[in-house]
Amino acid sequence: MLIRRLPFVFLLTIPMFAQESRGWILGRITDVSGAVVAGAHVTALNTATNVAVSARTNSEGRYEAPYLLPGMYRVSVEMPGFQRAVREGIELRTADRLSLNFELQVGAQAESVTVSAETPILETTTASSGMVMDERRVRELPVVGGNAMYLTRLSAGVTVTGGHSAGNPTDLGGATGVIINGVRGGNTEASLDGVPNMQGSNSAYSPPQDLVQEFKVQTNNYDAGVGRSAGAVVNVSMRSGTNEFHGTAYLNDSRIRAVPWFSNGWLYDPATGPVTEAKRQQAAPGWLHQRWGATASGPVRIPGLYDGRNRTFWVFGYEGLKINRQPTYFATVPARTQIAGDFSPLLAAGKQYQIYDPRTIATAAGGRFSRQPLPGNIVPASRIDPVASKILSYYPAPNTAGTSDGRQNYFGVQKEPKDYKGFVSRVDHNISDKHRLFGRVNWTDYSTGVQTLPTIAVGTTTTQKNFSAVLDDVYVFTPQLLLNVRGGFTYFAPNTYPVSRGFDITSLGFPSSLVSQITRLADPLGLAFPVVYIDEGAYAQLSAEGGNPQTRAYQNYQGTLTRIAGNHTVRAGGDYRVYRESTNNFGSVAPRIESTRTWTRGPLDNSPVAPIGQGLASLLMGYPTGGRVNVNSSSAEQSLFMASFVQDDWKLSRRLTVNLGVRWEFDSPIRERYNRSIRDYDFAAANPASAAVLANYAKNPIPEVPVAAFQTKGGLTFAGANGQPRALWNADRNNVMPRIGVAWNVNSKTVARGGYGVFFMQSGADRQATNLGGFNQATNLIPSNNNGLTFQATLANPFPAGIEAPQGAAQGMRTLLGRTISFFQSNQRTAYMQRWSAGIQRSLGWRSLVEVQYVGNRGTALAVSTNFNPIPAKYLSKSLVRDQPVIDYLTATVVSPFYGLADFAGTGLANNRVARSQLLKPYPHFVDMTNNQSAGASWYHGLQATYEKRLSSGFTVQVAYTWSKFMEATAYLNDTDPAPEHVISDLDFPQRLTVSGIWEIPVGRGRRMGRSMPRFWDGLAGGWQIQAWYEGQSGPALGFGNVSFYGNLADIVLPISQRHPTRWFNTAAGFERSSANALANNVRTLGTRFTGIRADGVNNLDASLFKNLKITERFTTQLRIETYNTLNHVQFAEPNTTPANTAFGTVSAEKGHGQRQITFGAKLIF
Repeated sequence: MLIRRLPFVFLLTIPMFAQESRGWILGRITDVSGAVVAGAHVTALNTATNVAVSARTNSEGRYEAPYLLPGMYRVSVEMPGFQRAVREGIELRTADRLSLNFELQVGAQAESVTVSAETPILETTTASSGMVMDERRVRELPVVGGNAMYLTRLSAGVTVTGGHSAGNPTDLGGATGVIINGVRGGNTEASLDGVPNMQGSNSAYSPPQDLVQEFKVQTNNYDAGVGRSAGAVVNVSMRSGTNEFHGTAYLNDSRIRAVPWFSNGWLYDPATGPVTEAKRQQAAPGWLHQRWGATASGPVRIPGLYDGRNRTFWVFGYEGLKINRQPTYFATVPARTQIAGDFSPLLAAGKQYQIYDPRTIATAAGGRFSRQPLPGNIVPASRIDPVASKILSYYPAPNTAGTSDGRQNYFGVQKEPKDYKGFVSRVDHNISDKHRLFGRVNWTDYSTGVQTLPTIAVGTTTTQKNFSAVLDDVYVFTPQLLLNVRGGFTYFAPNTYPVSRGFDITSLGFPSSLVSQITRLADPLGLAFPVVYIDEGAYAQLSAEGGNPQTRAYQNYQGTLTRIAGNHTVRAGGDYRVYRESTNNFGSVAPRIESTRTWTRGPLDNSPVAPIGQGLASLLMGYPTGGRVNVNSSSAEQSLFMASFVQDDWKLSRRLTVNLGVRWEFDSPIRERYNRSIRDYDFAAANPASAAVLANYAKNPIPEVPVAAFQTKGGLTFAGANGQPRALWNADRNNVMPRIGVAWNVNSKTVARGGYGVFFMQSGADRQATNLGGFNQATNLIPSNNNGLTFQATLANPFPAGIEAPQGAAQGMRTLLGRTISFFQSNQRTAYMQRWSAGIQRSLGWRSLVEVQYVGNRGTALAVSTNFNPIPAKYLSKSLVRDQPVIDYLTATVVSPFYGLADFAGTGLANNRVARSQLLKPYPHFVDMTNNQSAGASWYHGLQATYEKRLSSGFTVQVAYTWSKFMEATAYLNDTDPAPEHVISDLDFPQRLTVSGIWEIPVGRGRRMGRSMPRFWDGLAGGWQIQAWYEGQSGPALGFGNVSFYGNLADIVLPISQRHPTRWFNTAAGFERSSANALANNVRTLGTRFTGIRADGVNNLDASLFKNLKITERFTTQLRIETYNTLNHVQFAEPNTTPANTAFGTVSAEKGHGQRQITFGAKLIF
């Protein structure tokens, strides 16, 4: 026990540390002969606040001025016997370790040598790399929604899924959802002012652009002080107040958008009718995007009481957002003739669309069942169920022709209103030149909704509230010993619920007794229009599950103790966090109704199904195939995170710096407050139901499994029950991370840098959730216990046996028998990344540099979803074409040993017969059994090149290019395979290029041309500037599922000139297109994805034009025109990759932000 507590004791005895956004100025002081000068007094003065930080050189002539806010500095050095040396105009950026050396001249101290020199731009003291987005770029590069962290995608090594998006302050995955150097999105840590700014795997808050000083994307950080991030760290620095009052007020308004690409096609399609004004309005519906706000900052001044200049500063910001987005879309809805029972038009598309009559079922040879076709593919009016008719009446009628089998027959306008408001305030106080602190609070309130089909039966509303508070303290004991501690709290409360919440389901014909049972057992807030899922999603789904209110409350405490001794700067610290999350996922409180092809396929019950129509006909006749009512419990989970580290930045020589560090992290297992969670599966124990099952099986065994070999071993275990620990898995305390970095200053213009580090992934309550199996009870809709010979549940009475209440852990290993289960891996390892890099940085003059580096990353112990209950491979077909005998053999029904047993009542195994395949499984008393095994791996290799020219002469530009390959083994091609498939990642984007820049047109007062231009002409010709940024990226690799392919993979790819949304790739390259020949019960051989076959990529340019009008010396107005997707370049979504689908090879949607948008804005700056 003592050994287990040692890491925690170690943590408590060391001050704590987290990702740091402030910078350091450091260097070496020598005389003209090169001898070090010890005891010199160094002062770094922030020229905006007049706050000075002092340091003193040690015996090696080294000094460090720590924890400096980003900004402009004047650095001075004083030493008796030497002239005072001053360097002005020093720009310190986020997380900089800026090396500034001085050579003192002999003379009187009263004499001063002042130099206005360029800030050194080479990174000579660290191997860590990344991109800094400075204040000008943050404020002025066009981002439609104003979320500055969206600009993280401009960094080398960053790739993105989807397309170019809006970057609203509500898009909280803007900084953390990107893929960085082969690490999946959601593994990047966002920090604000050095304090974690996270909720779940996303950031919690995005401050207004005008309050962001700058931010840095640290893609390769070998500092041991950085942790709880397997990806990158995004450090955002907020502006602090200064000695002068400053502020902004702004309004951006966008109502102009181009017509979407697919809407254009619909608009001019003769099949959709003539082009009218009403049709134009439908193709390009109204659009509103407004963002407004104000910021202010300055010294705290209370007349007659307190003057906070040079000491106490404040900043405040407010921002509001209102969006009424109305994208167009295509969907599939039932034709009015189909709702009336007429499916005959489908037969024109092929005989595979034949619908079979559930009432004509008869036994057939080989344990099969047969059905007869519905004459004419028509459901007689007398057979139409009134509940189904009422439900289907909530679908709108088709308004466009669609495909030959009626898909994509509805063109609509989706409503997506968004409302957001938020404020943030920060106060900085300098108690003395040795002691300073700051505090910050922020609050946001956001609501949105999605309404697709124009009916109350479809649509959801989402709300989010966020509050955060931070306090940070820096104390300098001596110039060589200093302490920084900080603490933060984040509260985040999201909720999503259907717009039909409170809907009276008895109006559809469901019995009132069902409603009374539901409201007695489940939360009535979850009642809504039933979820209706038809033909495996071929038709648009009605409604959504009842809601999911959550709260997330995170505490974090960090700090660092720094000791400067000789050529060493040693930091030791730690990180302690508490994660608490509460969730109440209602699920389907109103009945979920599923209607697939089970009862209407034919002529046999294992015949190929129709691509569409059979499930709808089954529902229409009142025969659903499944569904459920959920009675769910809430959960309250907690986990702790602890870390400690030691870091030594060792200056071996004037040119060589070595960064050495080691870090230890511990993400504790989750604990649920009331022990409401499945923990693991006991594979060795005898299940309490085994004896009864075995007795039944012995009466009718199958030849493949002798009675003596038939086993139903094992069952679920629960947290805190029957001797099990409360923690949901066993703790992994072996997470030690060595880090090393080397920076060699080859010459005054060149630095060679490289490093290696280990980074562990997150696994606490903010990344995983409790497993409420047993505490959540699903009462399944079981239409028949004898494969459709008779029906016990219909739409008129879907749950004849009533609604079941949860039993929790009381049933022990009897819990969830006959169902699909999941559980935790009790001895799971924490996944980690090994990352390394090597590169060269070269200064080119004109405040610019270029860097080229190789980056590698190897993921180990990644989570792989593993099915412990597959059909053994020896029974599966090895044929490359459909093997009907094997399918018939495995799907043939045999006498069920679970029939009549209370433990299996209400499950799919409660029928009198089950498929033979079920009894061949290793654990036949469950359907499927899955958990995440630490068996995955990933490999990333990338070449990255960046060019940056910092702002000078009114011009700045950044360029980043990444050429990479991302492989992974994180999923099995077949459940019975011994190892995950080694395949190109779905997040592999081989090439990416970004370019961003700002150009102040050199015309007007104070500029190169027209420096003394009269004010009138300057008002017309002066003050103009252009901003733009471009991103281009390869598309994702595609795959086609478990299908028969007889051709050459190279023939699938079409030349770019032939690629079109109606034929993205060669669909005639050798695919089996008939659903009648679809593979099933086979060993799959066709890979998951293919690197040479890709969807559309990203190709986007955003640009803006500003006009600055100086009203007075203090007030300036900035008029803005900003364009997003300036060239209106369509970016297509992924094509349909299902060969049996009539839409195979076609694209039906755009991705990302979509078509061109123009915004007009005005900003007052003072």
